[in-house]
Parts: sequence; structure tokens; C-alpha cells
Amino acid sequence: MQHHNNFSQPEWTLEIVPSHADRVTIFKDIVREIFVTMIPGSSTLDSIEALEIVKDAGFTPVPHIAARNFESEAELKCFLAKTKELGIRKVLLLAGGQARAEGPFSEALDIIKHPSFATSGIQTACIAGHPEGNPEDPNCWKNLEKKVQRLRVMGIDTEIVTQWSFSPESVSNFLAALKARGIEAPVRVGVAGPASLKTLIKYAKVCGVNAATTVMKKQGFNMARLLVSNNPNKFVSKVHGSHLFHLYPFGGLQKCATWLENEVAGVNA
Repeated sequence: MQHHNNFSQPEWTLEIVPSHADRVTIFKDIVREIFVTMIPGSSTLDSIEALEIVKDAGFTPVPHIAARNFESEAELKCFLAKTKELGIRKVLLLAGGQARAEGPFSEALDIIKHPSFATSGIQTACIAGHPEGNPEDPNCWKNLEKKVQRLRVMGIDTEIVTQWSFSPESVSNFLAALKARGIEAPVRVGVAGPASLKTLIKYAKVCGVNAATTVMKKQGFNMARLLVSNNPNKFVSKVHGSHLFHLYPFGGLQKCATWLENEVAGVNA
């Protein structure tokens, strides 16, 4: 039997892009919540359609709400009205991947402050955590605390979902820093699913993850084996302070489902 982080039962969630919504059935009985991204430049209707497919497949859909994607207040109101119709009670709030806002919202806090969010039926708001810091936000700690405080006042539960990392030490330090600051929200640690290191390096550049050769060598990665698949077990076993994990399936859904099914089976054995 495997044990992680002094917890006997890790709990996993999954992240997908909207176009993969019809392929999630392979995760049945492995995960319950599936987070659906909001891609820069895409229609919010794509997100809604994907959320419906995920729900119909028997999962709990958790939409990303990327502030900079919304062209108007009306579009946000419409999106939240549709998520309410679907019975969605949990969302992930983000600034968004694009540099410039399409409309009046530039950061997650703008969404939280908007009147339509207070009446959306949302009971849990996930916010982003950055174990290695956020290159786009030098005040990320201050802004994290602002969001946590505002949500607390509104009576909305908070959960932190972290960016993935090559460094379990960075994640463990981040978890300790949250505790030291008195932030007691549950933290779901981002984990890169099985993928070639070449693929992970590509996504690291996009996501702002520190993929420096020195960091990877420290974690035991052999740069000559870039096409060999990464196994997340080693990373997960070295994270201390949370038993909640969030899987980024960079190597493909099938590969991730197979790995996670074996991981869950190993824990339950």
C-alpha cells in the first residue's frame, strides 16, 4: 500500500480543454470533479457546451472563469446564469491566459466583486496559487490574500489550486507559507500527468513554470531522455502538506487515465 504526505487517500481532480469533454468517460470511478478550461479567444459557449457534456457523463463539472476572456458584463452575467442552470456550485477564478482583457475584467478579483457573482449560486471558489511565484503578478501573495478575504466576507468557501511544478520542494514551501500567513483554505496541488519531458518543457514555457536545466537535474531528470515518459509518483510522494491533487494531462487523456487508475488502485490495495 502506498502512502502520500502522511495521508492514506489522495484525492484527484482533472483538467481538460473544452474539445476533450466527450472523452472523459475513461476517468469514470477515478475522479469526480473535472475542471474545464476557458481558452483565450474561444467562445464562452464552448465552455458551457463542454460543461454540459461532462455533467451528462456523470462527473461534477468545474468551469474556469477567466476574467480577461469576457467582452462585457452582459457576457459574464449570461455565463453565470447558464452555470447556475446547470447546478454548478464550484468554479476556478483566473485572470486568464491572454495579456490584454477583452472587456472590463482584468483579474479574478474583478469577477468576485461583480454583483452577478454574488447571486450565481457558487458555494466554492477556487483561486490560483503559484508555488514558484507569478511572473505576471509581482504582488501575487497580496492579491491572493485579498481574494481569500473577500470570499470569506461573502460566505463563499475558498480552495487554492496550484500551478504545476517540477519542484516538490517549491510546492511544500508554498504550502508552509500559506499556513504561516494564516490562510487555511484547502490546497489542491497541480501535478503534470505522464508525458515526455520534451512535452513538459514545452508546456512549462507556456505556463511560466521554472524548467531550468538545473532544476530538472536536481529532480533526477536526465536531459538525454527527453522522450521518456515522466512518472508523477515521485513528485507526488515528495509533496508535504496536502492530500489534494489536480492533474494536468499534458501527455494525453488515455495515458493519464491509465496512470491514475493504477495510482488509485495502488492506494486502495
